[in-house]
Amino acid sequence: MMNDNFEQLPYYDVLLRKVFAYYDTIWMDRRIEGIHESWIENFTHADKEEQAKERLNAIYLLTKFMYFGNIELRELLKCLYRDLFKYEIVKKIRQSNQNTHDSDLLENSFFEQLEQTRFLGVGNPSESGVHLLYYFRQENGLAKKYFINTHEIFKQVEEQQLVNDSIETFLKTKLSNPKIKRYIFIDDLCVSGSQAKEYSKDIVTIIKKLDPTVEVAYLMLIGTEEGIREVKKYTKFDAVKAVFTIDQSFKCFSEYSRFYNHKGPVEIDKDFFNITCEKYGRNLFTSHPLGYNNGQLLLGLFHNTPDNTLPIFWADNNWSPIFKRYPKN
Repeated sequence: MMNDNFEQLPYYDVLLRKVFAYYDTIWMDRRIEGIHESWIENFTHADKEEQAKERLNAIYLLTKFMYFGNIELRELLKCLYRDLFKYEIVKKIRQSNQNTHDSDLLENSFFEQLEQTRFLGVGNPSESGVHLLYYFRQENGLAKKYFINTHEIFKQVEEQQLVNDSIETFLKTKLSNPKIKRYIFIDDLCVSGSQAKEYSKDIVTIIKKLDPTVEVAYLMLIGTEEGIREVKKYTKFDAVKAVFTIDQSFKCFSEYSRFYNHKGPVEIDKDFFNITCEKYGRNLFTSHPLGYNNGQLLLGLFHNTPDNTLPIFWADNNWSPIFKRYPKN
């Protein structure tokens, strides 16, 4: 039970206790001794009273930070396979068999569909989408044969054609394995949808042109409503789904912010800290002081922190980060 005097503590100390509790539990794999102290010392307003208010608001937002550790991400990968992939296929099998409950039929039919499926990561081999496939395969007990790299989708074959009374040889792009009827692209996070749109242009469009019957899906662990909407609107993916969807309420300083919809101490001031984050953010991430594309997220993953998150949490240029980001150089 919580100490009887807990409610009598200054609000800053109450928040700090929450931070310590998070480091002992859900933030355990990011715990570095004294890191919150180094981070809070970044806020160095010349006026001591304003500095205290900045630090109180900073520690308040830290208690609202959503961190997905190794354990949580593995659970999300299970959900992605089960809810967004397997259950959807089983549902279609049932519907095409008079809503049967025959478990043997369902299992055998699903296995046939799985044999015609390949899973891929989004991005090059050094990026997070591809990195997660290792855990995805482990957690869902899948064989290695169901995973391929993007270059394995296509092959170049020589074909000959009569041109002006002479035979000319040219290369033609084809699908490497015509038996594959489903490609599933897996990503950890979709915020703006820009990377998925690039993939659609460079890869998915070609697949659909070569064989329009092939299903191509983009499944992500976490996606914003805006990003999902963009991908659906501007790509050739047949399905675009997320395990966990982020709406406008997750945007820290938005009108609908879930982080300020409470009656707390007057010192917890959304407008004040919005200005504060912009002030520091202009030095940390000049063109995007509140996160890439004005993301305003309070979000971190065990393998990285997205640049859509407020830079005060992850930037490291003359700043001590608490959830450091490793950028794509």
